[in-house]
Amino acid sequence: MRLEYQQNLRMEQRLLQSPQMIQAMQILQCTTQELLDRIETELEDNPFLESDLPKPESGPETETGGEGEETGDDEPGEDLPELGEIDQIFEPGERPSGPRGDGEERWDMVQDLPAPEEQTTETILAELRVSDAEPEEIRAAEAILAALDPRGFLPEGSEGVAAAGGLDPDLVEHVLHHLRDLAHPALGARDLREAYLLQLAAMPEEQPLATALVRDHFDDLLANRLPQIAKALGVTLGDVREALEVLRGLDSRPLAEYEQDASMSIVPDVIVLPDEDGGYRVQLARDGLPELRLSDSAKEALDRAKGNKKLHAHLMKKIERARWLLDAVAQRRRTLLRVATELVRRQREFLDYGPERLRPLKMQEVAEAIGVHISTVSRAIRGKWAQTPQGILPLKGFFSGGQTTSSGGQTSRIAIQERIREIIEQEDRTSPLSDEEIVRILRQRNGVKVARRTVTKYRKALGIPSSNLRRVHGE
Repeated sequence: MRLEYQQNLRMEQRLLQSPQMIQAMQILQCTTQELLDRIETELEDNPFLESDLPKPESGPETETGGEGEETGDDEPGEDLPELGEIDQIFEPGERPSGPRGDGEERWDMVQDLPAPEEQTTETILAELRVSDAEPEEIRAAEAILAALDPRGFLPEGSEGVAAAGGLDPDLVEHVLHHLRDLAHPALGARDLREAYLLQLAAMPEEQPLATALVRDHFDDLLANRLPQIAKALGVTLGDVREALEVLRGLDSRPLAEYEQDASMSIVPDVIVLPDEDGGYRVQLARDGLPELRLSDSAKEALDRAKGNKKLHAHLMKKIERARWLLDAVAQRRRTLLRVATELVRRQREFLDYGPERLRPLKMQEVAEAIGVHISTVSRAIRGKWAQTPQGILPLKGFFSGGQTTSSGGQTSRIAIQERIREIIEQEDRTSPLSDEEIVRILRQRNGVKVARRTVTKYRKALGIPSSNLRRVHGE
């Protein structure tokens, strides 16, 4: 086998993304909070970037803050021992301030959110410890709580917990009863049926009919076969309905009262307002981001560092990085405004009349209209919200697939869902419409051609049960 070196020339066309392009794409797809975090990090790291945030009071921490942070992936490190000269380049009191300051004066997106409470298991365990439980009981309680599913059920039962943890089954059963006394009577039930039975047994007054419904006729109950249940139990349909009212007051999730409210406040990125001509104007909302600018001291700092090539090159890199960030943030705002303006222009009827008038719209259409790539539109709407006459909506909600109408036009998925909801709300509850009948009504009334499976899919997405479960039985 002969080894040899060869040189070949080849021409090819390749698209390379510069660091500036990559940064611009990353910032475009950032949510407001993500961008705020990124800006704060950059302000701490880059002395040539300034903001309108209040300057910190002078003190030992403030005067030295940031000096020890001048090391990063792009830092020369040991190759630049003169980095300590950076502080000397700035005149006293000239060094730009970072994002530190009075937190009460800053716009904080989550300032109105309550402090997080203890986790569910820790809350219950704390109550158990207060009751002077023995150490082995605490260990059994920890094993039980760790095995609970998100609803608060134990599908494997206390025996499964004991076997998995090598614990005494009688001890686990005893602790489970104790936890039910502390937290919820149905905690650790195997399934929904047992959860209902445990709650009925814990009620101050006996509920024999409701207990019989759950114990002996639970499958028929889930299928809404009330007449059959009444006949089997020898009671009236009215008696069964009264028992159902008792069941409706029970919890289907034993851990519901311990679950934390994970909802986050939504701050709109875009505001859509009516204008004098009957149309709409679009403006960017105050997003809580500080106003950024390049430090006035940057040029003077460069002039003072001309005698040190390494330090001068390092400072130039910092300045260029600051400029890239400023350009990327400005480009993000321009792109977001252009995309939102085009969405409002195309969905004006939706803003006027509501979801039924939402027209089918694809990202490719918006991208072509404003002269950008479809991925740019996708990044621009990611995690962004608009305040509109129809409420605060995600920008992605302005896009929707559609179905062909008998007239050759199209109607959006959201509009079809709204029509399905209206049809079901107007139906005779004693004889609810099947999905096939809804298909026929949509075709006759609205000229919308959809398959039965599509109606079933949309109905389930709306959280509407089947016709059998919607039926209200007469006396």
